[in-house]
Amino acid sequence: MILHHLIGGEMGSADRPRGVIRLRGEEGAAPVLTRAAPQARIRGRGQLQANLNWLPAARADLNLCALVEFRDGRATVVQALGEDFGSLTQWPYLALDHDDRTGGSSDGETLRVNLAHRERFARLLFFVYIYEGSADFRRLGATVDVTAPAGPGCRILLDDSPAGAQGCTIASAVPDGDALTVRREVNWYVPDGDRYVHEMIDRQYGFGLDWVRGTKPPRDGREAPRGI
Repeated sequence: MILHHLIGGEMGSADRPRGVIRLRGEEGAAPVLTRAAPQARIRGRGQLQANLNWLPAARADLNLCALVEFRDGRATVVQALGEDFGSLTQWPYLALDHDDRTGGSSDGETLRVNLAHRERFARLLFFVYIYEGSADFRRLGATVDVTAPAGPGCRILLDDSPAGAQGCTIASAVPDGDALTVRREVNWYVPDGDRYVHEMIDRQYGFGLDWVRGTKPPRDGREAPRGI
């Protein structure tokens, strides 16, 4: 696995709420972002929520993460690895609720962004990678639902993975006047030798973090796996 070297700021975990309003099967469900129609505007001053779900039968451990760059030049990552869960009430003003190790949680994993601090952000990038349990994304049924304080939000399907892909950028979000412009990314990454997914994503999008290898505690009493 890859664990970043934090650049400034403090993170807390006491304010990580759980649960998210599920969009599947609801009337007036959010539009799906596609290559032909890749953007949505998110308005309001509450919370933006990005909720990842995947098939429990896959028994895979997916990690939902966010890279964030601030207008003051600082940048960081929010992710379960290294317990960098973030905070909604202090820097970096976004937080991951918990780490679902199997896809069995009814709420999946949810990243929340405090839009009261929208002007502090230069950009955000949501991404996901497989920590263990699957060769690639093709049979995981992964879906990301983005809910907004106002408006319908949007949905992004991670259903076109090439063979061997261990990571995927989901969406970028950039402040735009009184809103955030959310854009579907869905770029896939296959680890290449010593280059891991985090580094490949950072190199393409230019957040400029330093990365070191890390692992999570073992799942189900088994030995922790080697990094992807």
